[in-house]
Parts: sequence; structure tokens; C-alpha cells
Amino acid sequence: MLYEEARQEILDVCRRMVRKGYFLGTWGNVSVRIGDHIVLTPSKVEYGSMRLEDFVVIDLEGNKVEGSRTPTSEKEVHRQIYLVRDDIKAVIHAHTQKAMAVSALPISSVPCMVEEMSQLFGGKIPLSRQYIPAEQHQSLGRGAAEVIEDKNGLILRNHGPVACGRNLSEAALTVDVMEKACAIYLDIINRPIKEIPSRFVQSERERFLFKYGHENT
Repeated sequence: MLYEEARQEILDVCRRMVRKGYFLGTWGNVSVRIGDHIVLTPSKVEYGSMRLEDFVVIDLEGNKVEGSRTPTSEKEVHRQIYLVRDDIKAVIHAHTQKAMAVSALPISSVPCMVEEMSQLFGGKIPLSRQYIPAEQHQSLGRGAAEVIEDKNGLILRNHGPVACGRNLSEAALTVDVMEKACAIYLDIINRPIKEIPSRFVQSERERFLFKYGHENT
């Protein structure tokens, strides 16, 4: 069985997402990129009964490499993000309440209001341009890849958040930051919002990526 350690890490994160109410039933999916392979959660398997052997490995072209299950129906969201962002090594698509509420608003992005967004996320949270039914797999993936740019995720229109990271722990933290940011935005949506200036967004993002944890105190 390929990538047993990564499978266990994914399973642990899935269970954490369920405990937090971020995944429900079979809604929500997780992947990790390892070289030219992607380890994905399977389709139509409840997270409470999911086993390591249920995970599916595909290549970057979408061909199955290993696994008896069908990969998540939203594999194209994961695959197409990996194709446009070499720095991303983990993707989590969740169904969190506040981010799903924001997904229905007529906005193009959630403004960068708090430093967690600038540091971990890289600024505003973009929304995909239009609603795309989940069954239109290729279009859904393209819609995500088109708007992610240099951010650590996005919100699929009328659907839910997609959080990314350099590893699975960072992607899981990004889910939390996105949900918190969306909750704050919904709280102050009818008030003037003072965004973090773009020059500080960039400097804080770079500090988080390259200096955080290594600074002299």
C-alpha cells in the first residue's frame, strides 16, 4: 500500500473535521500531494468507517495509480489546484457554516481584515466566479484554479471553502482561519471595513512563510 503514513495523517484530519462539524456524512474531502501523485479520500464512504485502504492514489493527469475505491467526486478541484500551484501540498474542501453562508453573497472576495488572514492565507479570500454544479467536475476544478492565484484557498460559489497548505496541518489550520474570517465578516458586513494595507499583507505573508519561528527574540 502506497503512502501509508500520509493516509493515516489524512484520516486523522478527516476525523478532526468531523468533530468540529466541518464535515457531515460524506460531504468534504482531503488530499495530499506527494511528488507526481495525489492521495485522496474516496467517494461515498462515511468518515466514521473509513479505513486506510479506502484512500485512492491518482497521478497529476487524474489516472488511478492505486485503490479499489472511486476517488472523491471533487478530485478535479484538488488536481487542478495542484497543477497551478507547485507550493501547495495539501487541500481540504470542507462544508463549514460561515464560509458556506459567505459563498451565497454577491461578492468577489472576503476582505483582508485581520492579521491571521495576511499571514496564513495571504490576503483576501477569493470566491469562484459563478455557481457550478458539483457533477460538472472539470468546470468546478477550473473555477477553483482560476481564482486561487497566490492565496491559500478560496470559496466555491454557493458551495463551500477550499483550504490549502504546504502540509496537511497548515491546510487544516487554514480551514479554521477561513471560517473565523467569514464569521467576522458576517458580523460586520453592514459596517465600514478597514482592510489591512496591501504592503503589510505582503510583508506579513513573507514573514510567516520564511521567518516565523526562526526570528531572534
